[in-house]
Amino acid sequence: MKGIVVKSFGKYYTVEYESGRINCVLRGKLRKDKRLEKYSEAVVVGDEVEFEPDTDGDGGAISLVSDRRNVFTRKYKDSDRDDLIAANLDRIVVIQCFGKPRLNLRFVDRLMVRGCKEEIPVTLCVNKLDLAGEEDASMLDDYYRGYDADILLVSAKTGEGLAAFREMLAGKLSILIGSSGVGKTSILNGLYPGLALRTTDVSESTGKGRHTTTNVEMFSMADGARIIDTPGLREFGLMDIEPEELGIYFMEFGAYSRKCGFSPCTHEHEPDCEVKRRVEKGTLSGERYISYLNILSTLKDYYENRYR
Repeated sequence: MKGIVVKSFGKYYTVEYESGRINCVLRGKLRKDKRLEKYSEAVVVGDEVEFEPDTDGDGGAISLVSDRRNVFTRKYKDSDRDDLIAANLDRIVVIQCFGKPRLNLRFVDRLMVRGCKEEIPVTLCVNKLDLAGEEDASMLDDYYRGYDADILLVSAKTGEGLAAFREMLAGKLSILIGSSGVGKTSILNGLYPGLALRTTDVSESTGKGRHTTTNVEMFSMADGARIIDTPGLREFGLMDIEPEELGIYFMEFGAYSRKCGFSPCTHEHEPDCEVKRRVEKGTLSGERYISYLNILSTLKDYYENRYR
């Protein structure tokens, strides 16, 4: 039988199929599938799978994972495997907010790099528009100067922007990523009131939210939207990307990097670098360039020291 994984919790996976839902474990032979060896998890939410129900009908076992259109992963320096989070996505939505916790665009940049590498469109959704000043939206435009970033401003409190957000999600499989406290759950409740998901406030002492999502789970909506909700993420490793290729995934660098005096050019120390010239002229954002250099430094350190 065939279905799609809609929830993972421990060693169990909920599979949705034509007759309903069933909780499954993995067949032992699946763990030996060479396609899956590089990942931390053999099966994730979004996977299309084949499964065999138990004779008593209370559960089942996943025996095959179909080929994936794409994967959403992160990788850290202390791990040999990619941390697989979801699969077969149409869109990555990164939730940030005005107010508290404050905007973390360098975290967003890491997710944009991942989306670009996997050819998954990325949307930056900024919540708490009701708290934004006039300079806040212009700051976003300035930060992504030269890059046609897909940015959506919303307020879960007032409902502003939610209709456009709902229209964007309709008929697609999207994953929502955001640190706790940005209002991800409140946005989902505003988009789809029937969900009635639990929310918590931002901590007064830390300025950060408390986690309310504990498992990766997919929700299916009447308009065909399928939303994967994830626990709050505060870090996102990119250690599977070589330093020399990072610039490819900062899309605004593209046209200028072809004019650099060296190829490949990391746009860091090389002379006659067109990207650096454009940053100095103000054509490209200096702040986003610093974000690029921070990621580059992390990658270079990893690749220079990984065998020591």
